[in-house]
Amino acid sequence: MIYGLTFPLESIPEEGVKFDEEVDTGLLGLSAQNWPPLSRVYLAGTLERTGEHEALFRGRVLGSFSVECSLGSAQFDLVVDEEFAVYFQPSLIGQTESGGGVELGERELEVCQIENGRIDLLNPIRDQLGLGIPIQPKCPEKCLGDDPDLCYRLDRGMGVGMDSKRDLRWAVLGNWGKD
Repeated sequence: MIYGLTFPLESIPEEGVKFDEEVDTGLLGLSAQNWPPLSRVYLAGTLERTGEHEALFRGRVLGSFSVECSLGSAQFDLVVDEEFAVYFQPSLIGQTESGGGVELGERELEVCQIENGRIDLLNPIRDQLGLGIPIQPKCPEKCLGDDPDLCYRLDRGMGVGMDSKRDLRWAVLGNWGKD
C-alpha cells in the first residue's frame, strides 16, 4: 500500500518509479460534505524524469465511490477507472510570488508545479477520480439492468405505480352488488 504521494525529483531513478498498488484513501483528503465515500483506490503507472527539472507520470487510477442513483432508486458502488498523464515542471516563467497571472497553453493544462524540488501526485490523482464521477449517476442494477423502464419513467416524472387507469381507492367496491 502507498502511504505517501510526494517524491523528491532527484530521487527518481533513470528507469523511473513503477506503481502497481493500493493507495491509502486518507491521503487524498476528501471532505465528507463535498465527496461521496471513497474506498479501494489503486494506482498503476510510471513516474519518470524527462529532463533535469521535469518529470512525467503516466498511468491510471481506480477507485470505488459509494453514490446514490440520481433517481434515488438505489445506493451503489461506482467504480472510476481513469487513464491520465501529468507533467511536472518548475514554476512557469513569468509567474511571480505576488500571484501574477500567466496564460496557459494547451500542454500546460496537464501540468503540475514542482515545489521545493518535490513531486506531489496527490492533486492529479484526486482530480482524476473526481472527473470520473458522473453528474447524474445511474445504478447498474436498475437503470442500466433489471428495470430500465421504471428508471426511464422516474427520470421523466411519470407515474411508477400500476398502469391501470382505474382509481384503486374504488377497488373495494368492484364486487359490490354482485351477490
